[in-house]
Amino acid sequence: MKHINLSYLSQLSTGCKLPALVIIGLLSTVLLSGCATIKLGQSYDKPIQEQVIEKGKSDDKVLIININGLLSDSPKTGLLSTAPSLLDSVMMQLKKAEKDKKIKAVLLKINSPGGGVTVSDILYHELMAFKERTHKKIYVQMMDVAASGGLYIAMAADHIQAHPSTITGSVGVIIINADLSGTMKKVGAEVNVYKTGENKDMGSPFRQASESDKQVFQGLVDQMANRFYEIVQTKRKLSDSQMAVLKTARVFTGETAVQTGLIDSLGYLSDATKKACKLADSKDCKVVTYRFTENANATSYSPSMQANSSDQAWKILDIPMLDQLKLKSGMYYLYLQ
Repeated sequence: MKHINLSYLSQLSTGCKLPALVIIGLLSTVLLSGCATIKLGQSYDKPIQEQVIEKGKSDDKVLIININGLLSDSPKTGLLSTAPSLLDSVMMQLKKAEKDKKIKAVLLKINSPGGGVTVSDILYHELMAFKERTHKKIYVQMMDVAASGGLYIAMAADHIQAHPSTITGSVGVIIINADLSGTMKKVGAEVNVYKTGENKDMGSPFRQASESDKQVFQGLVDQMANRFYEIVQTKRKLSDSQMAVLKTARVFTGETAVQTGLIDSLGYLSDATKKACKLADSKDCKVVTYRFTENANATSYSPSMQANSSDQAWKILDIPMLDQLKLKSGMYYLYLQ
């Protein structure tokens, strides 16, 4: 019985210019013959390892943690493996960073339109708890988008910096549900519903929302929005008149966000690593990330916690979908782009 590691086949596909579908055919032949077992995809059970991205003159470190994409607690599933959810990934890195006394600051590189209300709140809570336990500083660098839930988690930072072209803001909550009742009538279809309470099927796409449904939904939205408003106003020390602008849930460029008091400064990632080090009363810090697999060519702009390249040869089989088209039922701190 032989064991085949798929990462080797991925390299074979790249080096020999063999199409991924040819490799799949070979794998199928081997499997059907019963003479081999195959280890599929990246393993996420092994410990994450530190990688130095920029060398410093001191032993003090700034750790970059990427928060990229929709904020979710759902594992990232692929054809060959299942990767940790964004929440799990961040928590893994915070757990490791907490034990390293040489890490003086964590730089959150946020590129997210937000996500679930609960996940956003958990991340904010865990970041605040991490700061309280370790006394390490948190510095945020906003990238393309850091809106709604992406902004919510940034409120845990000691300093928030954005690019001039960053899109941020969207302070608010949204619930979206489809109404297919008109279409059902046109095609002559009906759905029978048996329920115990008036609002049990609120949000159903098969009927129009009643006034009672709308009041309940709006009450939920208002309650969650008030929590968001309170955190933003408290952490950013904003006046009621400043909050009135933010409560429109509009978005701002980084430049305008500074003027509204939503963020502290404008700059780039190369500035942020140095400023994070200084914020922690350190000098000439190393810049590090955590990874499952080392990337010898990595820079501060490279994704951390990246999957092994063995998954890449199989992207031909993936059906690309926008994350926002896969939203589950629930409330979201989310900027719909």
